[in-house]
Amino acid sequence: MNWFHYIIITLIAFVSMMGYFAVRSVNTPLDLVTEKYYEEELKFQDKIDEKANVTNLSQNVITETKEGVLNVFFPKEVANISGVMKLYYAADKSKDKEIIIKPTSENAQAIDISALHGAYTLQINWESSGTKFYTEKKIFL
Repeated sequence: MNWFHYIIITLIAFVSMMGYFAVRSVNTPLDLVTEKYYEEELKFQDKIDEKANVTNLSQNVITETKEGVLNVFFPKEVANISGVMKLYYAADKSKDKEIIIKPTSENAQAIDISALHGAYTLQINWESSGTKFYTEKKIFL
């Protein structure tokens, strides 16, 4: 084989590799963080204010995972908690899970996570006595 054959083989390998990557990139699903991205972006200052409200509390939201259960403990100083918790999975929106907050008398809530695996973000939008709060925690299940 002479140098011309090596150049042709190299070009064919390069074109094949580029074709493979092009087909693979077109077939890879891309989920957006949210379908209403621009509306959520306009509300971003509200999220900052809600995070600041949490820092004014004496205690933050505490999470604990044990044997397929995620326990969420809200601060004792707040009462009548309502809102929504979302387990957000960045790689696949079909694995997201949304839970209505229904705390016990000790301001705690247990969530069954036995079927979930991977890196999740727990996003908690909660309200107490007219004050809105937002907490976000990374959780590995």
